[in-house]
Amino acid sequence: MPASWKYFALRTFNMLLVLVIVVFILSASFSTMAEQELETAVRQQVQGEMEGGQFDNPEQYREERTRELRERYNLHLPRWQRVFFSARNVLTLDLGDAQSRMTAGDGTSDVTSIIMDYLPRTILLFTTAAFIYTGLGIAVGLKAAQRAGSKLDKFLSLFGMTASSLPMWWVGMLVILIFVYSLGWFPRPSPRFPRIEVLGLWGYLREILIKMALPLATIVFVLFGGRAWVTRNIVTGVLQDDYIMAARAKGVPERKVIYGHTLKTAAPPVVTSAIMSLLMSVGGAMISEIVFAWPGMGYLLRLAIFTYSDVPVILGISFITAFLYIFGYYLADLIYGFLDPRVEVGAGDRM
Repeated sequence: MPASWKYFALRTFNMLLVLVIVVFILSASFSTMAEQELETAVRQQVQGEMEGGQFDNPEQYREERTRELRERYNLHLPRWQRVFFSARNVLTLDLGDAQSRMTAGDGTSDVTSIIMDYLPRTILLFTTAAFIYTGLGIAVGLKAAQRAGSKLDKFLSLFGMTASSLPMWWVGMLVILIFVYSLGWFPRPSPRFPRIEVLGLWGYLREILIKMALPLATIVFVLFGGRAWVTRNIVTGVLQDDYIMAARAKGVPERKVIYGHTLKTAAPPVVTSAIMSLLMSVGGAMISEIVFAWPGMGYLLRLAIFTYSDVPVILGISFITAFLYIFGYYLADLIYGFLDPRVEVGAGDRM
């Protein structure tokens, strides 16, 4: 088997193994809370049935009905079996029904459907922001590396360290205070999402852009400087290599030195750090969704925890978030191996 296929197979196996382990940990962590909710629901249902009817032996009916409902929800099984069945259901995206009044757009209480209503909005916001701050960061970082010691380089270092150290939710609150309440340029944040069947295509796109403007600008502001600074440091190190100096000494055009030799060598760490930056920003940006009332996964998590205390929805969101992290690391490994063949050769030799 070629080294590249061995590398791909090894990374895929590692990803699946980690995902299974994480799902079992999540299931074990949430099973106690979920079972307590189910036990309460069983008692309430039995009590409600008994209040509405006449029974010759109420206690016998209570015991039999309680046992029947507990068997329906697998509460009679040993704990390890309950955790196993819960993990199996999560891995197959059978997340069950919400235990509260939370519903999807079609009115169903299926947890998977509820999450799929909110997940595309989070992907829309993060993907758009990632393209913007990654593209700008790489372009500005390259310029700063070419002009090491210049005013641009000094400003980028100061701005990158300052902006990346600011909490995203705090910057979001300042943005709302200035552009919504002080200047009045944007409407107050609302979880209501535009509907294309009501506004039409152009009206829908306009409302989306207005609603995305502030959270998008906040994410780009906080992450752009750090991305540019990291790119600048990586490229600066590559520019000090002997083969780059030799190419310049031979008279190779500067554009070819930067975009042909330097960027090719710097690509693996630059791409990997960009993916890691996106993954690390998910947590902070999900909190920003709450600040801007952006109806994505972060906003849904807030509803599930503080408003409804809905354990199945919380478990589903935790699984999706964990999967995004694990898949992101997996994708970074594959891209690194593709950009740097030495990684694949090393994997093949060890195997």
